[in-house]
Amino acid sequence: MPTRPPSSPGLGPLLFDCARLLDEVAQAEVNREAGARVLTPALVRLLPHLSTDGIRPTALARRVEVSKQAVGQLLGDLESRGFVEMVPDPGDGRARLVRLTAAGVAAFDHGRGVLAFYEARLAARVGQARIDRLRDTLGRVLPVLAEWAAGDAPRRAAGPATRRPRR
Repeated sequence: MPTRPPSSPGLGPLLFDCARLLDEVAQAEVNREAGARVLTPALVRLLPHLSTDGIRPTALARRVEVSKQAVGQLLGDLESRGFVEMVPDPGDGRARLVRLTAAGVAAFDHGRGVLAFYEARLAARVGQARIDRLRDTLGRVLPVLAEWAAGDAPRRAAGPATRRPRR
């Protein structure tokens, strides 16, 4: 029986694989430069949600879909290293916000610099024009996905493979 060539992976698996591998390479470089494991996958999940404006730890836990206790441990580590601080929420005196400190912003910028280093190396390997087209394309895809994530995603019709089994 002839074997079929593997089918081309879809966009989703390609994006996941590229993001995962770039993340792994960048984390390894940050940790190598620091001489210790300072950046972990769990911490990387928090970073896009941290800013100098602040976010409540409970909202952060919801966004990354982990327990408040797990987020609390990560934030405690970041706070002990001086990267974040806990401040009163001006909108609710009983609540607290976690926000990046100047050292946290500098560390965040350092991480972006590591990513820029690898982006330049990718451009050298695959061509700057391709990287520019990819960035442009992803920039056009991102707002569509954000819209869908906000609740306006098209829905598939429920077919046999998507129906729940009867009990």
